[in-house]
Amino acid sequence: MKRLFLILALIFILPAKAYAEDNYFEIKIGNSANKFELSSDKNFHLVDKDLNEIHDLGVKNISAEFVDGKIILKSGDKVLSENFPAKGEFKLSSESYIKLKNKYRGYFHFEVENNKLNAINYIELEDYLKGVVNNELDYSHPMESLKTQAITSRTFAMSNKNKYIKKGYNLTDTTSSQVYRGQSSEHEKTTKAVDETKGMYLAINSKPISAIFGASSGGVIADAKEVWGGDYSYLKRKEDPYSDDYKWSLKFSKEEFINKIKSKYPLTDIYSINILEIDSSGRVKQLEILGDKTYNIKASELRSFLGAAKMKSTLYAVQTENDIVFNGKGYGHGVGLSQYGAVNMAKEGKGYEEILQFYFPGTTLVK
Repeated sequence: MKRLFLILALIFILPAKAYAEDNYFEIKIGNSANKFELSSDKNFHLVDKDLNEIHDLGVKNISAEFVDGKIILKSGDKVLSENFPAKGEFKLSSESYIKLKNKYRGYFHFEVENNKLNAINYIELEDYLKGVVNNELDYSHPMESLKTQAITSRTFAMSNKNKYIKKGYNLTDTTSSQVYRGQSSEHEKTTKAVDETKGMYLAINSKPISAIFGASSGGVIADAKEVWGGDYSYLKRKEDPYSDDYKWSLKFSKEEFINKIKSKYPLTDIYSINILEIDSSGRVKQLEILGDKTYNIKASELRSFLGAAKMKSTLYAVQTENDIVFNGKGYGHGVGLSQYGAVNMAKEGKGYEEILQFYFPGTTLVK
């Protein structure tokens, strides 16, 4: 192993050239941790920043652990590096997959954040998308809706590439970016959707747009400016007949409701819940909870208390005669592409270009 330490020491001082960096993304996998266990069914290799192979490590299992300010690489009891460089100066590769719970394409390196390690999957954009699309829109849906998702996800990744750049990566593998589970989650149908739309993205003046998407608009698309701020010509309020039939209902006894919000809004009784403010799409912005005390609460905060998976949107009416009942439509924020609507449009025979123009009007599909 002395040879490996020498290689690391010598290569580390060499200048690195760019390696098609625009085509590669650094994805944070899972949560930060003190230690990660990686495996493969073929040997791990060490590559430099330009992805040139430096050394066959001769092992199929590697642990990376942060100890006393250093990244230590081991395989079993064998120490591979006592101070493995961060910042992607060196990466781990395999001729097969790399497994970290799920199986991943591409390369891995490590970043230090708040005295813990982040495992970073360094991967080419098209391969990344193959591990995204089936998680965001199931392969069972029509091909044109899957192509729509592939282009939307590609555009989203491109426009958000610098979202976490100060932390040493581009995107996460969760809904804060896009759900990404690597090669383990790929399906031949969603892979085909990615391949057949390779390189396509939505743009205005050749710049990738903010391609926001969610499960269902509930029949009316929300204006991004009213939801988050920021004025986008292609993210305005719009009627969406393709998503109108996505409905839900949520019921609580008054005691159950009081228990849900008591940490911040303590009550012993509730008389009524009144909607004080809605936006242009009909989504609730502010409510009044009237009981032995009176509170004003933002709809987004109430949704967080009650659970976003149960209170699926802020597009609802509320009844408080006996139990507290929310009757709503849609799932998610309601901005941009409605995946439910895209599926319904595809079922009607509409192609991905028509679907994209409906949800992102005035944008250009760059091919």
